[in-house]
Amino acid sequence: LQAEKSFMNRTRRGRTEAARALFDWEAHTLTLGRVPQRRDAALLAEAQDIVSFMYQLALFPPETGRIRLPVTNGSRFETYDLDVLDEERIETPLGMLRALPVRQVPRPGAESIALWLAVDYRHLPVKIRFFDREGRPTGEQVVDQIEVREE
Repeated sequence: LQAEKSFMNRTRRGRTEAARALFDWEAHTLTLGRVPQRRDAALLAEAQDIVSFMYQLALFPPETGRIRLPVTNGSRFETYDLDVLDEERIETPLGMLRALPVRQVPRPGAESIALWLAVDYRHLPVKIRFFDREGRPTGEQVVDQIEVREE
């Protein structure tokens, strides 16, 4: 794939911020930033956007321990340190699921994320929790339906 685009819109305090990331794998560059203030950065081989990294974990389920992934949200490009914890059971609208918890190691003054990958559903993310810069939960998403097809 020569280039991939990732778009992010986020509303904070009633103001919408738009950011865009363009992955150019042939040139090994990432163009990112708020529209129209964009800049280039070196593109690392394992780089993902904020949504894709969750599905990358599903494709290649990580072992328990700490992993590092380069991730962009369209505005920033940074390396996430993620702790992969022991499997646990979580309650969802689908019932109890075996899940692999993955938590971003919080950094001072930065938002973070935690997610749970469903062991019996190809390690797809089934629960996502967001934390603000002070480490307080700000939102959570939990799946209520999963459909897996063999195609």
